[in-house]
Formats: sequence, structure tokens, C-alpha cells
Amino acid sequence: MVEEYQSNLSYEKYYNECSPLSCQYSNMISHDATEAIISLISLYGGLFIITNCLAVIIVKIYQRLIRRITPEGTEQNT
Repeated sequence: MVEEYQSNLSYEKYYNECSPLSCQYSNMISHDATEAIISLISLYGGLFIITNCLAVIIVKIYQRLIRRITPEGTEQNT
């Protein structure tokens, strides 16, 4: 069993010796099916809410335009 661990790594010495022009870090993450399904459901829900809000706004604007175009006294009953 390891009682004590000592690390003698020196990143400063590495960068001083090697002088890399750039440093890269990549993180490999695997996405599973559950995460994909949850993301799709969330996306669908968000789009549904936005569409409903936009539809209400568009209908209100349309109704205001119709009221401006058609005077109240000249409406025709069909």
C-alpha cells in the first residue's frame, strides 16, 4: 500500500525546456442515447413555447390591422 505519494513533475521546467508554441486540451465525452432523447424533448418544448407566443402576437397584430382597415360602422354581416 502506498503511504505517501510524491510527484516531482514540474510543468514550468517542461515549458521552459520544450517551449511549445501552443497548448491543447481535449476532453473526450461520449454521449449516450438518454442524453440525446432529453435534448430533443427540450428542444421541441422550447420551440413549441416560442411558436405559441409568436402566434398570439401575430394574431393580435392582424386583428389590429383589420380594425384599422374596416371602420366599425361599415361592417357587413354575412
